[in-house]
Amino acid sequence: MTELNLASGASYFRSPDIAITAATNALNAGLTYYGPAEGTAGLRQALVERYQQDGITIKPEQVLVTPGTKQALFNLFSVLLRDGDEVVIPTPAWFGFNELLKYSKGKLVTVPTTLEDNYSLDVETLRNKLTTKSRLLLLTNPANPTGRIYSKHELETIVALLKDYPDLYLISDEIYDLDTYGNPVTSALSCEGADERIIVVNGFSKNFAMSGWRIGYMVAPEEVIKQSTDFQSNTFSGVSMFIQEAALATITHKSESLKPMLEVLQEHRQVMLQGLEAIPHVSFYVPDGAYYFFPYLGHYIGTTTPTGATINSTEELCNYLQNEYKLIVVNGDKFGGIGHVRMSFAVERQVLDQAMSRLKEALLQLKPAPATIGKL
Repeated sequence: MTELNLASGASYFRSPDIAITAATNALNAGLTYYGPAEGTAGLRQALVERYQQDGITIKPEQVLVTPGTKQALFNLFSVLLRDGDEVVIPTPAWFGFNELLKYSKGKLVTVPTTLEDNYSLDVETLRNKLTTKSRLLLLTNPANPTGRIYSKHELETIVALLKDYPDLYLISDEIYDLDTYGNPVTSALSCEGADERIIVVNGFSKNFAMSGWRIGYMVAPEEVIKQSTDFQSNTFSGVSMFIQEAALATITHKSESLKPMLEVLQEHRQVMLQGLEAIPHVSFYVPDGAYYFFPYLGHYIGTTTPTGATINSTEELCNYLQNEYKLIVVNGDKFGGIGHVRMSFAVERQVLDQAMSRLKEALLQLKPAPATIGKL
């Protein structure tokens, strides 16, 4: 039985040809020396124009090119967080945030959201979590793992809280912002008010299938950019020039790069949707963006396998799927979604079809444990 992997955060697509050509040309032209730590003038200007197309006015001095979006976040955690500062994150959320915070001065504070409420972030609940120690409010839009997109009204309601907390910054992680299936993402940069404390991190890994290129960026107030550039200059230096040339070509022709990938993702989203609908006792949010489903499989925890083993946790359920059916999904407990799993549909179509068939077969093989018969 061939192993089927729906756990990766990277899509299966080939990077855009225009990126590969631009990088090759840059290498042949000798662009292998150190470049400016903040990024090349050409790429920063192209990113400014990318947001201007959406009616957002920023300056090149507000842009820092980083070796991946994860590094953009680490730069910010390093320069903004002080001893005892709190980083407030709605959950479910990408588990990497917590891992990054291990190497910073920040303390994680979570604000749970639920499938039953379509992962809406209640502002009063959020306000009750904020204190004088709250330094960063970190949103992901579209969200990983749920695919939830915050509307402009929701974002502006959240931004309005900043005026009551003068030391609080909003960081909007918009790494999946062009992978959408209906309404486009509203960037936090378009919100009114407190713009001197709004930061966006983004990159090329997800939207353009360029995960291995390691290139991202942040858009922030100039003072934050200066601090982050200084930190980056003295740690990682900057992003390779030829990689920046590839990113420049990609963002300049972003529609041509996106269109074929989005068509496939739209189709695969429907395949996974139909596959999940065919399995009893599975509930889920239909993602507005990104390329994951985050179904709740809690009904199947407390069941027994055909060999008589009892599944007592999400981890054991994931192990059962992997060991017995060679199907790899991500344990949703890691994201703060107990009983959920994350499943990517950014995989080859034959892998997706087989995976949904195996998932259904695997779950239907599970039987209520003797002590739980009549309770499930």
